[in-house]
Amino acid sequence: MNKVLILMAERTGTGHKSAANAIAHRLTVQGCEVKQLNCFPLMGKMGVKMENCYIPLTTKHPFVWKMSHLFSQIFPNLLHNWIYHYVKKGLLAEIKTFQPDVIISVHGMFTKAVSRLLRKNHLSIPFLINVIDLVNPPRVWRDKRAQMTFLPTEAVRQQYLRLKFKPEQLKVSGFPIREDIIPPIQPKSLTDKVHILMVNPSINLKKNLAFVRELSQVKNAEITFVCGRDERLYKVLNREKENNQQLANVNILGFISNMPELLHWAQILLTKAGPNMLLEGTRSGAAIVVTGHIPGQEAKNYQYITTNRCGARCENPRAIRTLIQGWLDNGMLSEYLTNALQAGGNDGAKMIADYIFDICQSSVL
Repeated sequence: MNKVLILMAERTGTGHKSAANAIAHRLTVQGCEVKQLNCFPLMGKMGVKMENCYIPLTTKHPFVWKMSHLFSQIFPNLLHNWIYHYVKKGLLAEIKTFQPDVIISVHGMFTKAVSRLLRKNHLSIPFLINVIDLVNPPRVWRDKRAQMTFLPTEAVRQQYLRLKFKPEQLKVSGFPIREDIIPPIQPKSLTDKVHILMVNPSINLKKNLAFVRELSQVKNAEITFVCGRDERLYKVLNREKENNQQLANVNILGFISNMPELLHWAQILLTKAGPNMLLEGTRSGAAIVVTGHIPGQEAKNYQYITTNRCGARCENPRAIRTLIQGWLDNGMLSEYLTNALQAGGNDGAKMIADYIFDICQSSVL
């Protein structure tokens, strides 16, 4: 049986885990044995702390996060050297135990350190990278030693070509999206109620509160707010709902496992510019409002939505009610719902899995 090792992370945003799950599912259907490996714990206590700090830093201390991102942009090789020092022993042990035929990383921090590990230990295992940042991927993703780099859009491919990557090292695959988010055959229809799904729309707690207060005043709105793993936000929103009758039409959820069901229900999705949610949203046929971003890595991802004309960017809570009400009053929501189904890039798992399967078959032959 062909073996594939997917390098990912559990707690540094949902994109890495979702991409890994989508690729793993496709490969499993094709008869491969797949292991998803969270690389941060392999770095010891330091790696565990790094992973656990992601949500607190991006939600409570965005300036610190922005500075760390800037450091990685200026000194990417220094970062990779540091990661290699901490991860090499644990990762090599995992590779020798599992003996994969192919390794693919869906996390930018585990690229050059991995290819260096393989090279120094004379391991001829094909190494692939799946870039999951939509518009302007951080420099840590770049590794010319990778056999193939899968990219989310043609615009990113052009960036890599300008950086002298070989064309045969690059494939535009789109983003790996879970198969249980099924695109509707027809654009979603409008009813007397407007269904609004909010998935942690901002990294700023006060802004999240302001967004939900404003949207609760949209005519005939039914709102579901998903806080994910942000327990502080979940507690604050529930306290706000208890004290504010205006939020009676708001359903507040924590970490969930029924996202496909909620996306199927939603006509409008409000979310920060994480690539996973943006593309899951368009795949489900929802109109999108990009309401925030993590400094640095997500700053330009909103362009995917505006370029495909399936929504808008609005990071100002005071403007959100006017925006949504305008969509409803002027008939723009119908146009965005139609365009969402035509937005590309939200079905990358199949191409990636097929490429990996072909490598495995070639090695057998």
